[in-house]
Formats: sequence, structure tokens, C-alpha cells
Amino acid sequence: MTRWQGIAAIMLAAAFMSGCDDQDSANSGNTDALSALAPAAGTSGDDGARTEAQTVDKVVDIVTAEVSTACLRELPEPSVASATPARLTLTLENFTYSFEEGRHRFTHDRRFKETTGIGLYIYRGKVCVEDAQVCADACVRYRVEPGGSLTQRGHHIATPVDPDRMTLQYWARDDAGNAFTIFREIRTDGETIKVSEN
Repeated sequence: MTRWQGIAAIMLAAAFMSGCDDQDSANSGNTDALSALAPAAGTSGDDGARTEAQTVDKVVDIVTAEVSTACLRELPEPSVASATPARLTLTLENFTYSFEEGRHRFTHDRRFKETTGIGLYIYRGKVCVEDAQVCADACVRYRVEPGGSLTQRGHHIATPVDPDRMTLQYWARDDAGNAFTIFREIRTDGETIKVSEN
């Protein structure tokens, strides 16, 4: 990995890990994009009442399975018995475009919604740019209450490439212990953006 790719990955992690502005089920968090690199101020413990971004020690050169396992270890034990797993949707909306510091920046809102009545934790996230080849992968801690939603306002993805293919992936575990992922592919061409689920 070159020095510039490392810097880009750290910038991606900072943008990726910015906090949450609003949650229908009463979570809140820090909106400063750089807060991802330091402990989140004013966050609560394992009670799930607030959103928490964990400290990121390593952003690059981490084996994917090790990241997932390390992030999952930090979650509380499953607390409900259910044959039906949680169902999580992710909507990316309200995109705005800017060109800053040599990068095409797409600011947007991310809305997670649980629809089966089983709460969940989103414990890991990964964003990739430059045809999904340059990635930032980090532990996060977002809580979505049963039947609730979590809206993160003002997130952004920035890329030096135009057009580009970017990916966004989150790992989650519901309160019954079921683990799953959610994935979005984002294609850009100038100021135009298209999101698909893939």
C-alpha cells in the first residue's frame, strides 16, 4: 500500500465513522467526521441507549475475518429467543455533490430500519472507493431498536476517481444472535450517483 492509499484509507475511515444525528428510537451521536479516530464523547455503555463509535487503532492491513471477530466480541450477549431474525434495510438519500481537495465528495443520509420487531447492533462497517479497491474497514456500534430506525445525517464518501464504483457494507447481529450483512454499490459519473443493493 502506498503512502497516499494509506492516507486515503484513513480519510475514508474518518468519513465513514462519523456519528448519527437522529434516531427514531432515541439514539444520538457525534457528527464530527474526525471523531471516529478518538473515543466518542457522551456515549453510553452496553445498554444500547446511545450510538457509540469505537476507537479505531488500525484502518488498513487487517485480515477481514479478524476485524469481524474483534468487532463482534464487543457486543452484549443475545438477549431474546426468536425463530424470526431481524430484517434490516438501508436507504441512502439526500445526496449532494461537491469537489473538495481533489476529491468528488457525495454527502448523504443513511437510514437503517428494522422491520420484524427484533433489535440489533450494527458492529462493523466497510467503505471502498476507486472501483472498490481502496477500503476503510472498522468496528462501529450502532443500535437499532425493535421496529425502529436510525438515521445518520451528513455522511460522505469521497473519491479522486471519476467515474467510480464504490461499495458500502455493514455487519449486524440481532438480539437473538443472528448475524448478517447489508451491502450497497454506488456508481458515480460526475455529479450523478446511482445506488444499487447487489
